[in-house]
Amino acid sequence: MVVVPVETGTQPRRSRGSRWIPAFAGMSCFLAACATAPTQPLPDLARVPESFEVSGRLAVRQDQRSDIAKLRWTRNRGADVWVIASPLGNEVARVQSDASGATLDLPDGSEVSAPTFESLTERILGVGLDPDEVAGWLHGHAPAQSRGGWKVSIDETQHAGAVELARRLTATRGDTVVRLVIDDYRAIPE
Repeated sequence: MVVVPVETGTQPRRSRGSRWIPAFAGMSCFLAACATAPTQPLPDLARVPESFEVSGRLAVRQDQRSDIAKLRWTRNRGADVWVIASPLGNEVARVQSDASGATLDLPDGSEVSAPTFESLTERILGVGLDPDEVAGWLHGHAPAQSRGGWKVSIDETQHAGAVELARRLTATRGDTVVRLVIDDYRAIPE
């Protein structure tokens, strides 16, 4: 037996489709918030710079777990800063590293340290990423198998003068898949 509610009172009756309008409006707002602005023109590079800044999106999938984040990466003379934000742009973590080690700063003020960037990302993401290797992948150097055991494919490239940059890349190791999409790239003057 199916019970159908009967509307009473003087309020106008809504059509069946009208209850979905708020849901579609909410979805449109969500998709608009996730859309990225057009990328800035790429610099005209003669060689791969030592210092650069990249913004884009990072996706990590392991077994049944999948994480997506915005990433702003600044590399400046052997020091790396990765600012990780939610898909909506709220900063959730900041990873900083140099020759002395790596530190994770969380929004609540807590801090986690490790000897290297790779060991820290292994601890917090479950995926050890070496910024030297990722910088190589970003600048079009994807070996069949990397030092960390990653199989890397550069899925789309873009040219910045004489330098070929990855626009999209995929790195896999076992059941782990890391995808990086580059939205903006700029060289930091030496």
